[in-house]
Amino acid sequence: LLCKKLRICRKIKNRSTMANASDEFVWRFGYGSNIGLDVLKQKKNLNPTKYFTGTIKGFELYFKQGIPYVEPGWGAVRPSSDPNTELHGSAFYIPKDEAEGLDRQEGGYNVELNQFISYDGERVENVGLYVPKKKEGSEEKKQEEGIPSMRYLRLLQKGAREGDLA
Repeated sequence: LLCKKLRICRKIKNRSTMANASDEFVWRFGYGSNIGLDVLKQKKNLNPTKYFTGTIKGFELYFKQGIPYVEPGWGAVRPSSDPNTELHGSAFYIPKDEAEGLDRQEGGYNVELNQFISYDGERVENVGLYVPKKKEGSEEKKQEEGIPSMRYLRLLQKGAREGDLA
């Protein structure tokens, strides 16, 4: 089990607090710069109590247009025309207040709840996936695509290696 290998999954010892604890924590899914555990802990200041790698079905990764010469493309997702397409990344369980902070940082995205399946076969419901907000008047129009910087690509590669995605 990946989380055992990374030594970050913790079980709640007192079962009577299970309902309260689940109300205070939420799941989020990382597929771009938020894939790796190091980035989550060190750069995003998050404290995941669980971390799994796996997939969410029905979405595909692309790079949306960013800021030229600064960060020309960011990782983003869109629904796939093939419902069996799998988006690979990491699911992490964080305190609700940390999730609210991350949601603010990811302000150009909506949080959509999806089912996550870990590479070990564990299913997790209601995992928040960051999906780009549509620009006004672009309902039918595809989002403009960009090319990520070498820095961003290396960040993705490092996170993928860290989670055994690569």
